[in-house]
Amino acid sequence: MIETLATAEGRSSNQIVVEIARSDADVQYVRTRPGGDPGTTPIEDGVRAFESLRQWVLATAVSASSDRPRLVQPARKPAQALDFMRSVRLGPTLEGSYVFTVYIPIPPRIGQLSLDGEDIGFPDVDQPFQRRVSLSLRESTVQAVDAADEVIRLGRGMDSFVGRVDRGVNANLCEALSGLSGGSQEPVDIEFSWALSRPVEPTRPVVVTSSHAAVLREAAQELRAQTPAEDVKVVGAVVRLHREGSMGPGEVSIAGIVEGDLNDKLRRVWFELPEVSYAVATQAHERGSTVSVTGTLVRRGNRYFLQNPSDFYVIPE
Repeated sequence: MIETLATAEGRSSNQIVVEIARSDADVQYVRTRPGGDPGTTPIEDGVRAFESLRQWVLATAVSASSDRPRLVQPARKPAQALDFMRSVRLGPTLEGSYVFTVYIPIPPRIGQLSLDGEDIGFPDVDQPFQRRVSLSLRESTVQAVDAADEVIRLGRGMDSFVGRVDRGVNANLCEALSGLSGGSQEPVDIEFSWALSRPVEPTRPVVVTSSHAAVLREAAQELRAQTPAEDVKVVGAVVRLHREGSMGPGEVSIAGIVEGDLNDKLRRVWFELPEVSYAVATQAHERGSTVSVTGTLVRRGNRYFLQNPSDFYVIPE
């Protein structure tokens, strides 16, 4: 029976077995095409793809639980999104290049079905949060790829992305989608399978080409550059200190990384500290200690500044 279904649907028998076994979950299949032996992927590409996979789901969960859309999501994630992420599971990889699977458990439909399949009793008006995230995951992915298409085919700029922010497109999502290939120049196919316990009309796969990935990567950088990022934590070393006199507040520069940034790019960030914290920064500079600070990250020209810095402290060795 399974072999017949696989032939009729043009899919692998393993994929069908997975869906039957997990009828209570929405499953996302992310098919990559790394070079080398089938069923394997370079470890560096795999690590990047797994992290991008997590960011992809998290970005959508944050959007679904936020009160307003943002071009760049805050570093401090809503509790509802974090609780949801604890329920998401990675499934086994499947044959066919290298296929990642993500399981989102879906509460079953409340109510009964008549013999002809029609709902009776307890109408299910609102979709549960888990299903809203699954649906938004596909919708935001489609919208981000469409925006990249407009840039490639029509030469449009950032307006293609900014105009879709209310449909889940943001810098975090674009970064995640651009990293799913793990560095490969081959396209990535994303297929959405919906829980049988709460049926949804079948949907077509979404294809992210290498051209899409390049545009999405650049779009994420531009969105971050244009939009202040709130509640950002910067961790690094104090590299410069400056103040006009021997007393009072002073300006500090840290060379470090922004926590949660997929690129792990080293940035030099400037901010002002009151006198007491400035003295702590001076000692950290002399000892070569690592420090942490939180604030709103903005870009002016080629420089990054942290507005309203808080929680400045030296990280213990």
